[in-house]
Amino acid sequence: MRIEKVKVEGFRLLADVEIMLEAISTVIVGRNNSGKTSLTDVFDRIASDAGPRFRLEDFSAGIRQKFNEARQLRISGASPEDVLAALPRITVTITFRYSADAPDLGPLAPFIIDLDAGSTTAIARVEYGPTLATLQTLFDTPAPAEGVNEVAHFYRCLKETLPKAYAIQVAAIDPTDPSNRRNFDGTAALSAVLQCNLVRAQRTLDPAKYGDADVIGKLLGTLFKTATAPTAAAADQELTVRLKASVEAIERGVQSDFDELLKNLLPALEAFGFPGLNDAELRPETSLNVEALLSDHTKIVYAGADGVHLPEGYNGLGTRNLIYMLLQLESYHKAYRARATRPGIHLIFIEEPEAHLHPQMQDVFINQLNAAVTKLSEKYPDEPIWQVQFVISTHSAHMANAAKFDAIRYFLNDQPSADGPRRTKVKDFKKGAATIRQEDQEFLHQYMTLTKCDLYFADKAIMVEGVTERILMPRLREIVDLNLADKHKLVRQYVTVVEVGGAYAHLFYPLLDFLELRTLVITDLDTVHAVVKENKNRQQVTKWEKCPVAAGQRTSNVAIREWFRSKEEKETEGWQSTPPPQLVPEQLAATTNEDKIDGFRRIAYQVPENPDVAVCARSFEDALILANPDRFSEQGELVDATEAWEIAADLPKADTALRFALREHDWVVPRYIKEGLIWLSEPPPPPAVDSLIPQDVVSENGVTN
Repeated sequence: MRIEKVKVEGFRLLADVEIMLEAISTVIVGRNNSGKTSLTDVFDRIASDAGPRFRLEDFSAGIRQKFNEARQLRISGASPEDVLAALPRITVTITFRYSADAPDLGPLAPFIIDLDAGSTTAIARVEYGPTLATLQTLFDTPAPAEGVNEVAHFYRCLKETLPKAYAIQVAAIDPTDPSNRRNFDGTAALSAVLQCNLVRAQRTLDPAKYGDADVIGKLLGTLFKTATAPTAAAADQELTVRLKASVEAIERGVQSDFDELLKNLLPALEAFGFPGLNDAELRPETSLNVEALLSDHTKIVYAGADGVHLPEGYNGLGTRNLIYMLLQLESYHKAYRARATRPGIHLIFIEEPEAHLHPQMQDVFINQLNAAVTKLSEKYPDEPIWQVQFVISTHSAHMANAAKFDAIRYFLNDQPSADGPRRTKVKDFKKGAATIRQEDQEFLHQYMTLTKCDLYFADKAIMVEGVTERILMPRLREIVDLNLADKHKLVRQYVTVVEVGGAYAHLFYPLLDFLELRTLVITDLDTVHAVVKENKNRQQVTKWEKCPVAAGQRTSNVAIREWFRSKEEKETEGWQSTPPPQLVPEQLAATTNEDKIDGFRRIAYQVPENPDVAVCARSFEDALILANPDRFSEQGELVDATEAWEIAADLPKADTALRFALREHDWVVPRYIKEGLIWLSEPPPPPAVDSLIPQDVVSENGVTN
């Protein structure tokens, strides 16, 4: 039994998203403010023991105006049913998958209401909304003062009336007939089938930042409280009995003489006639509470030399963070085992586990979660394995790249128009990767893991062919920024640079399209011409060798050739197995800027520095020479591209890159790179109008969630 998918509607950025969950671990990645925390928060609201705790600001911006629309309907005399239907709601729809052969479905049974014997799906719908009985409460507000805007006054009052009128409502939905549903009183049915816990990103491990120096030690009290439950495992209960017996022995020792000494500390009440003949004698009695001892008076220390043990706060934050998370998981696991009616599913959200962990530890964290589940379950050999699903949100390229493509859910922060609300789009790699060949998937995953590529978290990306462009890119962007408006400067944007080479850049095209990531692909023309040579058998064979552009007959660059593969060919099945088209330099020279743009991608390759003079470089090095002839020629000018090509052949690439990055000043960026970086600096065009779904919310402190 597990959660197959979750659909969230009307909550902050999550106005209408659907997320498929993996059997063990699902990894959520994306840029800041893309809605990752909102997913955690909505489950915290619906599964909290303290109640829903939703606020007006939690409703998506695109549906918040429905409150006023319902108000207008009420003023116009519409029926209560119509007013109720017009009000916005926050809903979470959870689809469970179970085995048809399971002998006992336990707490999930009430949610199975279909009559299809072959069905293995159950649906629970959790809705935060009003009822006819509470409708009046929502609009029961005082009249606004004179001169106060009525709508603004209404929304201000909503902050107080909303919690009184709205409540959580749980229903089972028939997967074969959505109109067939069973309503439940309260949330007990949902709590019985689903236990939800959170490991928050803010774990206050650093005492210098107002954290608790003994935060790990305090978890011991929680573990003890869980173990004392009558439904806890026998071994855990036995341990608590022994702890209590130990504390009781201490109490007896204290009360024998320590209490007598404390008696002498009581005030001299005899001077006031107390105790009298009718008064009982006062005496102190010391009692010890095991849970309080563990929570408030027990600390974790690290063994040191000479019997001097180091306090918890003396260890590194990374080690403390890992220990804390493992103890939290153990605490949640014991709470799951101790439930009188064990939930069918345990869902645990872990936010930013990479905090303070070094890269190698981040690499193995997600993979070791599976091992941790097995290890914790081994303590209960006579019971079923822990039915847990993890949802991990991360900003770590190490963790994201360590996860398989199938487990990744990419949260994309989308703002269709400059003045419109933002929204979250969820990109499911399990679905998106289906458009990429299996061998290409394996290459991309291995490449991104080895290079710690952070495409998942960048605002924009630049793909370069070699080490020279990668070293020089910060300087190239800095020079181009000088002529850009402040709001478009690349230094203000998170742009990642990925070195992929000319032979592999095209493998990233489907991934970049899936991520909808504005990307500049910088590559080389790599012109070649046919040369007839004699092989070892003295036979005449034709070989294609690199040459200046003027002598070139075609390009050997696969990234360019794949770019200009026709749209019609790409729509045919098996097109990736056919060779890309051959392109002659004249064809490439005739392409326009529009030809070089494909959706969110743009390709940049060498073009003449002077549009009126057909002198074109073949690679970055000779393009740099043609753009800055005074830095390479004593005469300050070059005759043609062939001369630049010959000079470039003798240039050490790394040394040249460092020279222009550190020592040279006021040099010119090659035209093809400059044009590409200017395009990259601009905001992406809005999507088609029919795809616009307003999703956004700004909390009271002004932070977008």
